Amino acid sequence: MYEVNLSIAQDPGTKNWWLELDGKYVGYFPAKLFSNLASADGVGWGGRTRTPPGTPSPPMGSGHFPDSYDNRDHACYFRFVSFRDALGDEGPDRKQVKLFTDNSNCYDVEYYGYVPHLHVGHFLQFGGPGGNCDN
Repeated sequence: MYEVNLSIAQDPGTKNWWLELDGKYVGYFPAKLFSNLASADGVGWGGRTRTPPGTPSPPMGSGHFPDSYDNRDHACYFRFVSFRDALGDEGPDRKQVKLFTDNSNCYDVEYYGYVPHLHVGHFLQFGGPGGNCDN
């Protein structure tokens, strides 16, 4: 299992977006690159695969479907998922979460909500074996 801690936060003074990796700032995105974020109405986490048309889709992550919030050895996952809105309120609220997969034969996603007893915060898993997804 390989895990990294990743955070993106806006500097209130410069409005630049800083990228932090495992507790170290590694760079920033200038505010001018994201001039429309003030009106953003969504945020997302997930994965993507791509192959040429007519070829089997590759596995996503370890190749396993999400199976349980207490098993982090199978599917890809995000833990401590959070954001702050314009008012400074932290999310997500379960009612706000919308799950999407374009082919459940090959990939899936599960949001388990806030799981405090496992010290994972808001937790979601995604991934799958890929294959001939048109079947």
